Amino acid sequence: MGMVGGWRGARSVVCVLVLLLVHVWDALPARAIEESANIRVPILAYHNVDYSGSAFSVTPEQLDEQCRWLIDNGYTTISLWQFWDAVMGYGTLPPNPVVLTNDDGWLSAMTFAEILGWYGLVGNYFINNVSPLTPDEILYLAQRGTVQAHTASHASLLGVDYAGQLAEITENVIYLEQITGQPVQFISWPNGDTDASAVEAAAAAGIVGGFGLGGTGCFLQSVDPYYVTRIMMVLSDDLDTFAAKVSWW
Repeated sequence: MGMVGGWRGARSVVCVLVLLLVHVWDALPARAIEESANIRVPILAYHNVDYSGSAFSVTPEQLDEQCRWLIDNGYTTISLWQFWDAVMGYGTLPPNPVVLTNDDGWLSAMTFAEILGWYGLVGNYFINNVSPLTPDEILYLAQRGTVQAHTASHASLLGVDYAGQLAEITENVIYLEQITGQPVQFISWPNGDTDASAVEAAAAAGIVGGFGLGGTGCFLQSVDPYYVTRIMMVLSDDLDTFAAKVSWW
């Protein structure tokens, strides 16, 4: 009886340990996602990468220096899809995530992609139908990152009626999807302008997330799905300013 009782006691202990292990194991993904929700993600908004002198441009040398800073300081670039999965609670993010976006589809988007490629960084591109980029160039960008919507004509959607807003977004989505063969479900609002009607039109066109201009880094737990804040990158940014924008701005 003593032996039987001993085995029963041991078996009970094993059962308890197994149940505890299962409980902890099941809790790990949920805990990881919960912790991910508190992560700050800087989303950087670039435009021209050239020597135009535009206030909203950066030079190739600036971008190169900024990419090296990201690598040296342990940042990992992520795609819009990775970011969105984390926002929705479907996935987690690597340490020190950062999203690099490029707006408008200027020819210098190719320079942006080339410099990012030197460092193995991921770029995300918001392109309109009037972009000077050829379909082959747009496809090239899509193969090295994500290509998403920026309206057909790059017009501000403020003051446009719902039908016009829907046409601007839908035509852009169709144009890009035909070129890239990839789903287009995000939009960068031209000039950062949007309203309730534009959001409704975007949703009707299959857009699930909209990105604005200006603002600071965003925390996953407080993201507005149709106006995700981005940090503008400008010509006057020196490396200290860039570091501040990425780290705590």
